[in-house]
Amino acid sequence: MWVVIGGRRFDHRRPHEVPMTDETAALTIDEYCRAYRICRETAYREIRAGRLPARKLGRKTLVLRADAEAWAASLPALRTGAVGQAVR
Repeated sequence: MWVVIGGRRFDHRRPHEVPMTDETAALTIDEYCRAYRICRETAYREIRAGRLPARKLGRKTLVLRADAEAWAASLPALRTGAVGQAVR
């Protein structure tokens, strides 16, 4: 069976070949880690801490795109100070 995305055909048995688009509703852990440039350990730590909701589909762990965006938005802003001053 083939999946058609953006006019291109992809084999459904090779999900790694399906391009991630802005319309992708859920991300695998690998896709999530690549998109947000974090390691798997950090992703699972955030899930265990309850800061990142995740879903299971069989053995696969999925993160909804809306949850990933909410997680990123909840991260603290980088605070900078003048050179030589400590930031509290």
